[in-house]
Amino acid sequence: MKRTLLLVALITLAAPAAGAAHGGSVLTGYVSTVSAVEPPVLGVNALVLGGDDRLRISNYSGKTIVVLGYEGESYLRFDGRGVWANTRSPAAHLNRFRRPRPLRPGVADAGAPPRWRRVAAGVMYEWHDHRIHWTATEPPEGVQEHPERIQRIFSWRVPGLADRKRFVISGFLGYAPDRRTRTDEETPGWVLALAGVGGAAALAAAVVVGVGARRARRAPVAP
Repeated sequence: MKRTLLLVALITLAAPAAGAAHGGSVLTGYVSTVSAVEPPVLGVNALVLGGDDRLRISNYSGKTIVVLGYEGESYLRFDGRGVWANTRSPAAHLNRFRRPRPLRPGVADAGAPPRWRRVAAGVMYEWHDHRIHWTATEPPEGVQEHPERIQRIFSWRVPGLADRKRFVISGFLGYAPDRRTRTDEETPGWVLALAGVGGAAALAAAVVVGVGARRARRAPVAP
């Protein structure tokens, strides 16, 4: 009975929270999660969409925010007139596709002065940032060896400037197989793994449910 209560609480608490954060279930594959903006920039929000597909930034800070590309070049600029992409940035071309493709010679130059083109009129923009997801065709070694386990793949960082002051968006990529493929005997391992990937709050709530049920059974029955 205790085991059943723990499972029900975990599934109920963990799955909806993940869907709200990423636009899908955390238990269906690769999941990338923003963990912090360091140092905090008031009004700048970042989250991942589509599991691990796209990084989205919203800038309500009133500051000019510049996201740096893979070679440290200016890639995106958020200012009072919208969002702009540097067409000379290699990232501007690589991020057009979910899987990075080789750059044609001469299409980008990270060392050249930026050439800005507006890509959005508002304060929000999303893109395929290849720092936040797994880009190789073969799965990571850990997934190949233990495809049934929830696991952390790597930590990632996306640097930027807020009015020329450095900050970084940090996060991690995890892997979580479809829960429908699991058996009851696998439960202890994936519950512990879920806590490590980011489900500690759900696990704690589930433990409270289990403890409450145990105490109820021990309580004397009124005559």
